[in-house]
Amino acid sequence: MSNNSSIWNQSSNSELSARRAAAMALSSVMNGQSLNQVLPALENRVAIEDRGFLRDLTLGSCRHFQRLNALVKILLKNPFGEEDQDLHALMIIGLYQLAIQNKAPHAAVHATVDVCEELGKGYAKPVINACLRRYGREYEALLPPLDESPVTATSHPKWLVKMLSKAWPDDWQDIFVQNNERPPLCLRVNLKHSSRDDYLQRLADAGIEASAAPYSDVGIYLAQSCDVTQLPGFSDGDVSVQDEAAQLAAQLLAPKDGDRILDACAAPGGKTCALLERADARVVALDIEESRLGRVHENLERLQLQADVVCADMADTDAWWDGELFDAILLDAPCSATGVIRRHPDIKMLRRRGDIEQLSSLQASLLQTAWAMLKPGGRLLYATCSVLPQENSDQIAAFADATQDLVLTALDFSWGSACNAGRQLFPQQNGHDGFYYALMTKKA
Repeated sequence: MSNNSSIWNQSSNSELSARRAAAMALSSVMNGQSLNQVLPALENRVAIEDRGFLRDLTLGSCRHFQRLNALVKILLKNPFGEEDQDLHALMIIGLYQLAIQNKAPHAAVHATVDVCEELGKGYAKPVINACLRRYGREYEALLPPLDESPVTATSHPKWLVKMLSKAWPDDWQDIFVQNNERPPLCLRVNLKHSSRDDYLQRLADAGIEASAAPYSDVGIYLAQSCDVTQLPGFSDGDVSVQDEAAQLAAQLLAPKDGDRILDACAAPGGKTCALLERADARVVALDIEESRLGRVHENLERLQLQADVVCADMADTDAWWDGELFDAILLDAPCSATGVIRRHPDIKMLRRRGDIEQLSSLQASLLQTAWAMLKPGGRLLYATCSVLPQENSDQIAAFADATQDLVLTALDFSWGSACNAGRQLFPQQNGHDGFYYALMTKKA
C-alpha cells in the first residue's frame, strides 16, 4: 500500500466517511491486499450506522470491478498516476452507485466528488465530476460494448472465464451470475442444545422469518440478514453462522462418539465445532496460521466445546503428531476459493492463473500426508470451496489412481453434480456456496 500511505497516515484514529473508507479499501485491494486485511480497521473508523453502507460500497465495487474499471478507462482521458490510485478507486465507487445501484446522479455524483477533499486531493474534483456526469449522459452508448466481452460482461478475470467455460460449458454463465449476487445468511443449529425444528419455532416466536435448508439437516436460511448476535440464544451457542455447503462436511464425515478426528486447515473453526456438535469426539484442530487460530478458540468457547487446537505445518508431522492414527480426517484444503467469490469478491481481483498450479501441488501433498495418518478402515473427507476441477475431481482421481488402499465412496445425493470423482456444488441463488467433496475410506 505504499502508493497510498499518505491517506493512511492522516490521523489513524480519525473518523472517516463511508465513501472515503470504501475508496481506501478498494485502493488497497487494487494494490494486492485482501479485504480481510484492510476492511476491519477501516470499519472501526466509520460511524456504526454507516458501516453497512461501507461494506455495500466496498464489496459491490469489488464484485463489479472488471466492468466498472473498464468504464473508468473509457471516461478518463488521462489515467490517474500511481500516487492517485485512491482517486481511481473513488471513480469506481461512484460508478458502482450509478451503473449498478442506479442511484440518482444528483446525489451520488455530488457525494462522491466531495470525497476528493477528504482525501486531500481537491484538485481532482472537476475531473471526477465531469466523468461521472458524462456517464449519466452517455450510459446508453457506453454500456453495450462492455457486454461484448465476457470479462466486462460478467466482471470476472479472463483466466477464470477461460477455465470455467471449458470445465463447465453448461454452467459457467450461471456461476458468474451468482458470484455477483449477495449471499444469503445461513445458520447451523447446535444439536447439543436443540433440534432444528425447535430453533425454527424460536425464530418464529421472535418474529424472524426463516426456513429449513434443503440439504443440511441442521441448516436454516434467514429471509433477511441481521445482526446475528441478537438472534435467540446466539451468545449461548445455540446457533452459528455457516454456509449450507460448508455444513455438509460434518454431515458427510458422520463423526461418532469416541472418534479421534483431525480437522486439518481448521481455522476459523466452523467445521471443528460442527463435528463436535454431532458427537463426543476427540478432535485435533490444526492450522498453520497462528493469527487465524484465535477465531477457533472464540468459537469453541462460545459453543462450550473442547478441542485440541494446534498451530503447526501439517506436513511437519514430527513437530505436532504423536503418532496415534486418526479414525477420520477432514482435509478442508487451501484452494482458489472460486466457489465463495460472492462472499469474498476481492478474489476476482487478487487471484492469478498461476496460483492454481501451486495450490494443486499443495493439495496433493496434503492428501498424501493425511492418508498416512489415517487408520485402516478410517475415512478421509476432502473438501474445497473451489469450482475448478484441477483442485477437485481431477485432484482426487489422480490421488485415487496412485493409492492402492483407497476406496472412493459414491456420493449419491440430490445436491450438487456428480463428477469423475466426488461431488461438485455450484453457488445457488438464495442457497449454498460453491463447494466440492470427496469421501475416501482406507482399506482395512
